[in-house]
Amino acid sequence: MTKQLVVAAVIERRGRFLLGKRSLSKRSAPGFWHAICGRVEPGESEREALEREVLEETGLLVRATEQVWQADTRDGIARINWWRVSTLDDRPEQLLQDEHSELRWVTLREMRELEPVFQEDLELFARLSGETA
Repeated sequence: MTKQLVVAAVIERRGRFLLGKRSLSKRSAPGFWHAICGRVEPGESEREALEREVLEETGLLVRATEQVWQADTRDGIARINWWRVSTLDDRPEQLLQDEHSELRWVTLREMRELEPVFQEDLELFARLSGETA
């Protein structure tokens, strides 16, 4: 079985990262705080998919700049490729669609206090911040 390809956005603004609390109705990781992410559709590049997903879910215009990590999901169904993105303006995020019940800009310290959050996510954001999880 081929793993589904998912892209996740590391969105940072003024020392804070944007995370979404996945809606409880979601099949994958319901209720978890996680980066904005989504599937790569047929014919789409990873960058295009990431920029589309972030716009659809948050209203933010971003540009994918570099892939920083990849890992299989815990259930083994998908491969997540993590990308740093830069925001293209200072517009505020908006809670769009039903992917998330909440969006929040958090520092690494605040991220550690969120429940539930994947330990792997904390480790990645800590590494990208030059800190330890």
